[in-house]
Amino acid sequence: MVGVKREVIKQCSRYPGIDVPDESIGWRLGTRLWGVHWLTFLGQPVLGALGGAAALRTRLRTPGVDVQEVEGERAVVTLGEWPEAGDTETGRVLPAYRELARVLEPWLYQEQRSWERRFLD
Repeated sequence: MVGVKREVIKQCSRYPGIDVPDESIGWRLGTRLWGVHWLTFLGQPVLGALGGAAALRTRLRTPGVDVQEVEGERAVVTLGEWPEAGDTETGRVLPAYRELARVLEPWLYQEQRSWERRFLD
């Protein structure tokens, strides 16, 4: 197992669309969001603070992004037709993911700042 964590971090840094789950994150999240993903589910209080699904839809302009209302004052944001890994070495920096991250920044959980800010910096 020596060196495995270093290699995982290296690969994740190159492919920002890939996320490594943290099983214990639920204990620390509170009402924060665990990042931006191909499918990002939003509920209260975040969706309300954004002005609802319709207001969020107007803020996301990248082609292929879809915001669908879900029963119970919730929404799901879909970033394109399928999940993408991106590749920082070839310039595939996932603009839709970056746009959503900028909109959701005040509500994003940020413990390991360099990784969790990969779509912001």
